[in-house]
Amino acid sequence: MARLIFSREELSRFCVDVFVKVGVPRGDAEVVADHLVTASLRGVDSHGVVRIPFYVEGIKKSLVVARPSIRVLRESPVSALVDGGGGLGVVVAARATSMALEKARRSGVGFVAVRNLGHVGMLAYYTMRIAREGMVGFAVANGPALVAPWGGAERVFGTNPLSYAFPRRSGGAIVLDIATSAMASFRIRLAAMRGERIPEGVALDKEGNPTTDPGEALEGVLLPFGAHKGYGFSLLAELVAVAIAGGLTSKEVVLHPSTQGGFFVAALNPTIFRDPEEFLEDVEKVVKIVKSTRPAKGFREVLLPGEKEEKVYQERLRSGIPVDEEVWRSFQELAKELGVEPPKPLRRED
Repeated sequence: MARLIFSREELSRFCVDVFVKVGVPRGDAEVVADHLVTASLRGVDSHGVVRIPFYVEGIKKSLVVARPSIRVLRESPVSALVDGGGGLGVVVAARATSMALEKARRSGVGFVAVRNLGHVGMLAYYTMRIAREGMVGFAVANGPALVAPWGGAERVFGTNPLSYAFPRRSGGAIVLDIATSAMASFRIRLAAMRGERIPEGVALDKEGNPTTDPGEALEGVLLPFGAHKGYGFSLLAELVAVAIAGGLTSKEVVLHPSTQGGFFVAALNPTIFRDPEEFLEDVEKVVKIVKSTRPAKGFREVLLPGEKEEKVYQERLRSGIPVDEEVWRSFQELAKELGVEPPKPLRRED
């Protein structure tokens, strides 16, 4: 499939213009743009600018709110329970992360649970922000039911992602951001758009049979990663989002790319345990052991979580962000509908 290459600035401008047109305050639109473009820069295309038309559709269908009333329902020096007012999840989750950071600065830890919000996007966006402050970040969320529990053949859980980030002395971070399903649902949607197959062990068709056809997978059920292990982490995300945050169960969440169940973010200030330099020194000690591991056959090196995405980020900053032609067409249609200028590509790659 042909691709168009865009600059970071042009995609950001388009994103802000679009969301302002559908009633989102400019400051919030800029947060959404930064989030989606950052995801695309990191190669997490399933959670990047491809989401723009779907978030707009969510606003039009009243699945999410352009100008939410965000309320703190319960609060302590180290925690908060927040009602997101049905707002765009990226905006609400960014505010929750700010709250968690402020509490961690004052009290050493900050825990913020959120319910009633839209799709929060790439969890690494929030945990990396916490790591940039020299703290350890953790986040989980649940979403529309697509995934079977281990041993089951029915949709019970969302792809229920989890993320953590540890700061490093270099200013970077060790960042894990994974779906607890064997494959993120939007990656399967992208595979269907591109006419690609999906790996074995990712999904069952609607009859409960294994399939590598993304179309059949989208009509059927996804599987947890690592069999019972992924199921356990998926259940963890569900319990935190529902029992801690008071969010909807995955089966109660409307199935749409703009929706989410509950969200939880935590910031841990390592200074409550260690001197900052001692902490960073021991992070690097572990990193050195891992990175000096002899590579297995077929591998050039052992990568840290998030290292691959950082390399993609730097490359795309230099050369531009690729967007599939079908996604580009959806941008053009949206631009025409809303009366905004579509993003101008740098070049086309066939």
